[in-house]
Amino acid sequence: MRTYLLVHVKTLLVQLTGTERATRTPPRHMHHRSFLLLHFLLFVICAPAQTATQDANYVRDLSQRVTLRFYGSHKFNSMLLRSDGPYKDLRFRPNGQINFGVGASLRKFTLNIGVRMPFVNDDEDRKGRTRYLDAQANLYGTKQATNLFLQVYKGYHITSHSKEDLGWEGPTELPYRADVLQYNFGISSLRILNHQRFSYRAGFNQDAVQLKSQGSWLIGGYLTGFVLRADSALTPTRLREQFPLTADVRGASYYDLGPMLGYAYTHVLGEKWFASVSGAVGAGISAQVLRRDHGEALSATTYLGTGWHTQLRAAAGYNTRMRYVGVVFSQEHIGYRQRAQERFVWDVGLVRLVFAQRLKERPKAMERGTRWLQRKRKEVLPDT
Repeated sequence: MRTYLLVHVKTLLVQLTGTERATRTPPRHMHHRSFLLLHFLLFVICAPAQTATQDANYVRDLSQRVTLRFYGSHKFNSMLLRSDGPYKDLRFRPNGQINFGVGASLRKFTLNIGVRMPFVNDDEDRKGRTRYLDAQANLYGTKQATNLFLQVYKGYHITSHSKEDLGWEGPTELPYRADVLQYNFGISSLRILNHQRFSYRAGFNQDAVQLKSQGSWLIGGYLTGFVLRADSALTPTRLREQFPLTADVRGASYYDLGPMLGYAYTHVLGEKWFASVSGAVGAGISAQVLRRDHGEALSATTYLGTGWHTQLRAAAGYNTRMRYVGVVFSQEHIGYRQRAQERFVWDVGLVRLVFAQRLKERPKAMERGTRWLQRKRKEVLPDT
């Protein structure tokens, strides 16, 4: 089977080159993960793309033409501990960044590279400092839509409660914990059953056009991992009565997998304007480890539980043979039932504004580069 790749490496390249002030001294393990992830993404780029016949009355394939894109995007994540009873849930968020990027697609190969946008990310006085590694790869093929992600974030602020609620002091406007470290990784993949007449690539990757309204059932699965660490209990002292079963938890690990079922639909107006919505839900088994703080000692409790996974994608805009202007949204939402009524939930996603222009003729240098990638792909992963 041939795979199709849209690689989001903007934050990864920022980490490796050290061009962003907020991440110029990441922890050593971030560099190690960056190196491994970069090699993995390059391997996937060299993988062959999916081949399948599509109905030309419904989908116009433009992958043989060069597509240039400019975009602004914001990646985000959060984690939430649900309280026991009528109290507020406890929500943590990192200090996210807005990025600007450029990219190109040709022959179903796509590469996007972004950098931190100046003048709009200067809010550390309010939210505190976050060091991070954030890399996502979306593989939108003719038959399959797959999302890969790896995030490492250190430094979180609390959005659900004020400093007065918690009795905290500090230089930031919002409650801030520099010691909270989390990393997550995962994959979710969905088979497009009506791939002959429905295209994921048209709305989300800009190298095809959906000519008529059409939808498709989706079936697949997911596998995720989430690890959380802190120097003290995650729950602030004033809120411990509201979280009686997990008040002393200062770290956790969650690993889960399960099947998913969903549906996607694109509405087309005049073969130019479109709106795409895709949703999928799943549930499965979750292995959970809670690390509890007992003063000078730590204890770990391991047990099996249940987990659930929801995925939402949406895109809307203007799409013709020559040009694409639109907004794209993608989110993965994962939750676990811990004990009694307390649940832990986290999410990862992005929102992106895209302008893409398709060229009538392919530049010779890009054509040579594409042929080189295809040769390397055949050396690493021959067609089967």
